[in-house]
Amino acid sequence: MRIVTIYLISIKLNEENHLAMFDSNRNGDIDKLTTEVPAGDTVIWKLDSLSGIRSITKIYSKTKERNVFKTDPRKRLLCKGFKLQLTNDAKGTEAYAIEYILYDGKELKTDPMIRVIPPPVRG
Repeated sequence: MRIVTIYLISIKLNEENHLAMFDSNRNGDIDKLTTEVPAGDTVIWKLDSLSGIRSITKIYSKTKERNVFKTDPRKRLLCKGFKLQLTNDAKGTEAYAIEYILYDGKELKTDPMIRVIPPPVRG
């Protein structure tokens, strides 16, 4: 079992707020990151240093079938992040939402994706 961490940073493009995300798989995007995680692994959402974000308020699935998010991610105690343990039968791709609050009090939401991939071959 491994941990995939998704780091969050608020940025401004053309005077509009956006969420820049990058993960420990070395993938990154603005507002629409798709993170790839093997079934059974753990996903952690975490604010990057100097993120411009006061807090993540909620992370939840946006799909009815919930093939990846069997439960919604839980807030981690003593830090400003969330954690999700994927089940061994997780599969497919799922849209989810991240709701967060900037330091200026503005509340925003972004809709990235998570995709379950085959586990790495260990040899």
